[in-house]
Amino acid sequence: MSPVSVIIVSYRVRYYIEQCIVSVLRSVPEAQIIVVDNNSADGSVEFLRERFNGITVIANNSNLGFGKANNMALDLVDSPYTLFLNPDTVVAENTIPQCISYLDRTPKAGACGVRMLYADGQFALESRRSVPTPSVCFCHMTGLGRLFPKSHRFAKYHMTFNDKSEDCDIEVISGAFMMVRTDLVRSLGGFDESFFMYGEDIDLSYRILQSGYANRYISAPILHYKGESTVKTSYRYSKVFYDAMLIFYDKHFGRYSHTFSLLVRIAVLSRKLFTFVGQNLLAGRRKLTLEKAPCLFVGKKENFAKAQSLVSSSRHMCSASFVEGCGQPSVDESLLEGSKVVIFDTSVYDYETVLNWMQTTHESGKHIGTGLYYPDTNRLVTEDEILL
Repeated sequence: MSPVSVIIVSYRVRYYIEQCIVSVLRSVPEAQIIVVDNNSADGSVEFLRERFNGITVIANNSNLGFGKANNMALDLVDSPYTLFLNPDTVVAENTIPQCISYLDRTPKAGACGVRMLYADGQFALESRRSVPTPSVCFCHMTGLGRLFPKSHRFAKYHMTFNDKSEDCDIEVISGAFMMVRTDLVRSLGGFDESFFMYGEDIDLSYRILQSGYANRYISAPILHYKGESTVKTSYRYSKVFYDAMLIFYDKHFGRYSHTFSLLVRIAVLSRKLFTFVGQNLLAGRRKLTLEKAPCLFVGKKENFAKAQSLVSSSRHMCSASFVEGCGQPSVDESLLEGSKVVIFDTSVYDYETVLNWMQTTHESGKHIGTGLYYPDTNRLVTEDEILL
């Protein structure tokens, strides 16, 4: 029996989920992997069944949402631990084993999350969160948390007062990477299917705490592409996201006075509209300023020509330079200064090395995107596009 079963809900991201599964198999080759496809129209089901032997693919005839799809797969799990994992993630080789080890030795821990990094190495704040009680939400929505990031009172939402490199107890674990005890999550009924997408991870985390278990943040890295299957400039995104907050509030804090509840709804509605307008303005600016970014390939010389050919068809990258890759990434500063994206040859570098490089580079003040080149399939994956 595998120590962990990995459930991935897929929706029109077949090459991102391919990369995700490859990273999981590098980390835990014996893992039970269950993919639930929510009626993708890009051939994901056929692609995954042909590409990977030994994984289970459930094909839905409609988009059932995140929680319901995960619950379907939960019935098939035969491992002591279940990992709910987003398809737009890359898992470092030691990340899943570290989480398993922690849960093995900590009986009172019900679930754990990890250190999520964006494609430029930036730390994702949603890696550590507190339950969004009315007071916590007030400090977050009014910006007090950003003004006083070290305050335990004002910055509780994202817990920015804790060192992100240190493990700690948290309240809410992101559904992008949530490892739970299988028996516990089953006893809690899995995800609440009232949430279509967003909020169900907060709800499940809260119910784990209420059952007497702890949730833990493990400072082991994964790459998260910020939701590749979501169109964040649509009003539907804003509506679904903030309506999920209201579902959570009504379920757990609906006992508050009518006047207070009305103020909460007004605040959420305002935030919904502000987010929709802000995302569209930002997207417009990006289109106006979009320029192809110089990139740097780090890896085997025999793989460079193929990667360079892929870059030539990119909408976002150009002018690929080459550095022979061996051992730890060692990139000349002059080349790095002129590059906006560094492409790593995955036949040379493991994910752990790449993620640690991303983290260190971002902490040094450089904002450089990351690409991953797969010579066996001749595919190049970045946050912005798949080249093949």
